[in-house]
Order: sequence, then C-alpha cells, then structure tokens
Amino acid sequence: MLFITLLVPKGKGEEAVEYLKKLKAPKGITIHNIYFTFGRYDGVMIYEAPTTKAAMDFAMKVGFKTHYTMETLTAVETTDLPS
Repeated sequence: MLFITLLVPKGKGEEAVEYLKKLKAPKGITIHNIYFTFGRYDGVMIYEAPTTKAAMDFAMKVGFKTHYTMETLTAVETTDLPS
C-alpha cells in the first residue's frame, strides 16, 4: 500500500530537517522519497507499508521525533480503480 504523509513543523526546525534527511525506513517500510515544499505543507513523505497500522506506526514515530504535525493519506493507483 502506498501512503503520502504531509508535514507541518511545530518546533525543532533544523533538527527536524536533519532527522528527515537521514531517515532510514524500518523493516517492512519502503520510503520512496521525502520532499520539502512551499505552501500549506512544508514536507511530503511518500512511502509503502504492508498495512495501514504499519504506516501509521511509522508516521507517528516520525512525528514524535520531529515534532511535525502530520496528515497521512492512502494513495490508490488509477489502474486500481474501476473503469
């Protein structure tokens, strides 16, 4: 399953950015990329996880470490949608 987590910093600033730049995925999670963005959200993390629970555990760990407020979305490929 593919997940997109949108990030808004609440604190740590440079420390949080360094943490994200060095972030290693735990077993079962594949990070596709982490982007820093301009606008409503300051970061986007795209990753795969075997279950929604695994994705949320990972996102919560990142949120606690960085003090980011986060919103996580499940991505559905267009090829998975009915015609």
